[in-house]
Amino acid sequence: MSRAHRTPRSGRRGHTHSRREVGPARPWLSGGLPRIHRELAQAYRDLSVEWAAYLDMVGARDTEYEAALDALVDAGRGPGDAEFDEVVAQQLDNDSLHRMIGGNLLHSTMAVEVLRDLTPVWVPEAVNDALASIEVAPGDARSLTGIGGSGLFVFGKSPIRVRESLPDGQTMPEVDVDGVLWWTKRLERGGASGAVTADGPRRLMLAPLTRSRDLQWLRGDGWRSSTLTEVTCFDVSTARGVDVPGPLGPCVELLARIGTALQRNSLRYTDGSIATLDAA
Repeated sequence: MSRAHRTPRSGRRGHTHSRREVGPARPWLSGGLPRIHRELAQAYRDLSVEWAAYLDMVGARDTEYEAALDALVDAGRGPGDAEFDEVVAQQLDNDSLHRMIGGNLLHSTMAVEVLRDLTPVWVPEAVNDALASIEVAPGDARSLTGIGGSGLFVFGKSPIRVRESLPDGQTMPEVDVDGVLWWTKRLERGGASGAVTADGPRRLMLAPLTRSRDLQWLRGDGWRSSTLTEVTCFDVSTARGVDVPGPLGPCVELLARIGTALQRNSLRYTDGSIATLDAA
């Protein structure tokens, strides 16, 4: 499901990040892939540091709430007392924020690890028409296995637009998808973390990326120097009948089409190590 991962805002949820000026757009060409790759890895690396700092701050706040509750208990006050209940509510809210930031820290550090070991793939504009003609049944994500366990597609021309789904019902800007980063999630099995075996459905973490600056100011300072900004992140099973939030469905369908085309050999990786997608 979609996971909100905005930088904590003002007040008790952190500092406010203001909009900042960005430099002129660089040419969007396949030759820029190494730079785009470096920028993306650095953005996630910077975000990992940023999230770790917020996690420490939120953890310290929890200690303050514990001390406040202990003082109230010592004063003979407990559940049902207005001040006690308010502190409990604040602590629960802080715990929820701590879990969210911890998840975002894990996501950013995992993205850094994944990007270290992959070569980005340029998807030329000419491929878009070929992909659009491929039929993919709604909710059938089995052909996602065709794109591999991890990777980064960068599109010469954005083939779709998406909007992040937030659990609190907030409306986020709809933006072009100019790239998608993905990797196979590691699942807990019998108390140990391990990759899903090849004989069953896998869960892929998908992170659509955009050149739009409409989201950048919400995502933290780490994205300021990156051409691409993460739109959202969500996981999906490589199975039939998956449940994906409606606004994110086009991203799953796009990758499923690419997986289908690769499995049918109607698209191919040219020269392997160059990692270029082109029409057959």
